[in-house]
Amino acid sequence: MFLKKLLISFTICIWAFSLHAQISVIDPQSIIADIVEEIIANSEDDVDLDALMDELVFFAENPININSTTQEELGRLIFLSDFQIIALLDYVKNYGPMFSVYELQLVVGFDYNDINRLIPFVKTDTEAKQDQRVPLFKWGKHDLFLRARSLIEDQVGYTLPPDSNPEASRYKGNKLGLYTRYSYRTKGGLQMGFVGEKDPGEEFFKGSNPYGFDHYSFHLQIDEIGKIKRLVVGDFNATFGQGLTMWTSTSFGKSPDPMGVRKRANGLTRFSSTNENEFLRGAGATIQVGRFDVSVFGSYKHIDANLTDSLIDGLSLFTTRPISGLHRTSTEISNKKTLAEFVTGGNISIALKKLNLGATASFVNLNGVYDPPNQPYRYFEPQLKDRVNVGIDFSYGLGNHLFFGEAATTVNHGSGIVSGGLFRLHPQLTLSILGRHYQRDYSTYYTNALADGSGPANESGILTGFNLLLYKNWQLSGYVDVFQSAWLRYGVNAPSRGHDYLLEASYSPRTRLNVKLRYRFKQKNKNQVVDEEPNSWVIPYDQQALRFHLAYNPTRTIYLKTRIEFSWYNEENLPQESGIMLYQDISYQPQNIPLSITGRFAIFETDSWNTRIYAYENDILYYFSIPAYYSRGTRAYLLAKYSIKTNIDIWFRVAQTYFADQKELGSGLDKIDGPTRSDVRIQLRYKF
Repeated sequence: MFLKKLLISFTICIWAFSLHAQISVIDPQSIIADIVEEIIANSEDDVDLDALMDELVFFAENPININSTTQEELGRLIFLSDFQIIALLDYVKNYGPMFSVYELQLVVGFDYNDINRLIPFVKTDTEAKQDQRVPLFKWGKHDLFLRARSLIEDQVGYTLPPDSNPEASRYKGNKLGLYTRYSYRTKGGLQMGFVGEKDPGEEFFKGSNPYGFDHYSFHLQIDEIGKIKRLVVGDFNATFGQGLTMWTSTSFGKSPDPMGVRKRANGLTRFSSTNENEFLRGAGATIQVGRFDVSVFGSYKHIDANLTDSLIDGLSLFTTRPISGLHRTSTEISNKKTLAEFVTGGNISIALKKLNLGATASFVNLNGVYDPPNQPYRYFEPQLKDRVNVGIDFSYGLGNHLFFGEAATTVNHGSGIVSGGLFRLHPQLTLSILGRHYQRDYSTYYTNALADGSGPANESGILTGFNLLLYKNWQLSGYVDVFQSAWLRYGVNAPSRGHDYLLEASYSPRTRLNVKLRYRFKQKNKNQVVDEEPNSWVIPYDQQALRFHLAYNPTRTIYLKTRIEFSWYNEENLPQESGIMLYQDISYQPQNIPLSITGRFAIFETDSWNTRIYAYENDILYYFSIPAYYSRGTRAYLLAKYSIKTNIDIWFRVAQTYFADQKELGSGLDKIDGPTRSDVRIQLRYKF
């Protein structure tokens, strides 16, 4: 053991010099942005990333001690695979405490890029971990955010109604969006705080919002109080198993990382996002009973819904359930918090040596009856009155492999099952397989298992992924997903099927250089409406994308990103459509000034919305931008962050999109006269 440690130390002394010379002094937020972009690489929908960002920011400011950490704590770093976590823990167990983060180079499964991403979140203290309980209210940190944002151009919704129609709908408030967030966190396991938000167009301290913000959220979380492992009060999330029975938080779908198909449930956790409808409000607790962890929770709140004047058995009918959280017009305000939602449930789990077992139950009741338009694809959708979901989940480690799954049913309706495995076939080759079968009448309300569609219902499929370290600095990864639906779907008036392929090659010879080439092909079915034909036809269509991405640090203060991406769309009986997007990012962080500046200039041209291209953008902390590039034009943004001393951060961001072929943008109340859309954001963070 001594000789091994001596050899390791000698190797580190040689490698550390070269690696240290390569590591750039980039703001950890830039690394966090890269991680987030990778995780949501295939997302085209709005994704609530607050919880993920919260964890990464916390560990960037409070690094994990590799030498005394646990598998559960490392699992909160979502970009680490299960095999990397196990390899890291085994290394410390076999060779003793790490002397330096540069020793990560000797851990199986980590390349330069992995190490560069991990370094901001870990440290290598060699002191023994203290077992005594840290006082609950000692060593606490306060965090206060203030944010303002606005669209620069005027939209129709902010103009006066025309004389010909003085009663025309308009936004009730001004176009300024406001946000505040306060949190207090201690080393003893106490977390508390609140969030307040007003979207652009909403009233502030008047009209429908006489008490200020349109949305308020409060939370309290306490860990490790005797037998109580966790207590949450106020707004919180509940995530268990693989998301098939109960999962209220964000869930990420398919990504270039094939090992990310297994969900890591966090049980009951505080909620501090601006999502105004999809969370729980009440209380919950996780209690240790012998070898079992028992979680119980209850929630009661009102959510947005469009109620009708009709009643069934004394219950109101609602036709839609908006989740945008926007309350700007008289119609949107009339839908605000009109429907009562009651949710309760629990989970019991046990962790054995290599086997984890869990059972979850949830009960949901909306004080209303859903009355949708004549949409056959919704025919089997369960009503959300007295809905009960029950399920069991497991994970089992067998050598270098990990098996997991969950089976659940909506009582008196359909069932679903998701099961798979992560296989380490070789130190340089890992494989993942995930099978799923969701019946057409399984409930998707507060469930979030992996699916190609909008939720785990009416779908069967098999997803297979791999990750191969070809040579020292080369990595090849990808997946194949084949799926089908036995019943109709939105926009598909017949049973359908599809497949999705992704292949990505990356080259990282050192931390200052990373090159990626990605190709994706996806084929599905859709309705095609033919002119002068009374019926629509279900036909296949496919989308392809090819991306080349280069990230390079020419100096310790400059970080460059270059991307060119192509897209193609093919639909039966129609000509092929195509698109292209090219952007250049430049980030600059001087060594002697607490300033970081990031800018982007992009050009794009697509034949239609079908060939749109999405690209993640750096933004102010806890705000996310994933705009769609479509039509023909340019987009540019500039983001600056300046730190005053060590406890005050200020962000400023301005962005503009120019559409060369359009004289007006948007429609209805969102319409802008002119070819540009510009927005500005400013944010202040005070830590004390």
